[in-house]
Amino acid sequence: MRIFPLRSRQEPMRAFRRLARFGSDRRGIAAVEFALVLPFMLLLFLGMVELNSALTLDRKVSQTASALADLVAQTDKLTSAQVNDLMEISEAMLDPYPASGIKLVVSSVWMKDVNKPRVVWSRGLNTGGWSKNSPPPIEIPDSLTKQKDTYLIVSQAIYTHRPTFAAILKDVFSTDTIELSDTYFMRPRVSTNVECCN
Repeated sequence: MRIFPLRSRQEPMRAFRRLARFGSDRRGIAAVEFALVLPFMLLLFLGMVELNSALTLDRKVSQTASALADLVAQTDKLTSAQVNDLMEISEAMLDPYPASGIKLVVSSVWMKDVNKPRVVWSRGLNTGGWSKNSPPPIEIPDSLTKQKDTYLIVSQAIYTHRPTFAAILKDVFSTDTIELSDTYFMRPRVSTNVECCN
């Protein structure tokens, strides 16, 4: 019979104890969990930042269109220079976002007949105005087109927003820009029509 030294019999026990100690050691578990959770938390944080930025900008685009229509509706006659000044003021409302991405249009629309609106005059910033004596290229609510021989001031703002992390969004959504827009309709306040030289 062969006798093994005591040392060789204890080796498997030592290895088992080491393995049991390693399995019960919790010192690095927090670091591993953090490494697993970090990408999701970072993606959630960046998504919230982008969503907040887009919602803020969308509100500013709406305010810009509203303010432009409101300012034009408060007068009875404007020159082209005055309309351009109003559009530049509206453009400044987007601060701190770059104003180069906005397209503004303000127009006077005449309800020549029921459900037959016609553009009387139109001015655009970073885009062309609407064609005179043609139907507006937007849909006007039916409730506003029912009254014959009335006028509307129509203001439209369209903003092309490029998110900060556009490269990531392009891979996810197949686009790197978001178009934000709003349109306002107002009746002239001090006269039946706001005139503007063409």
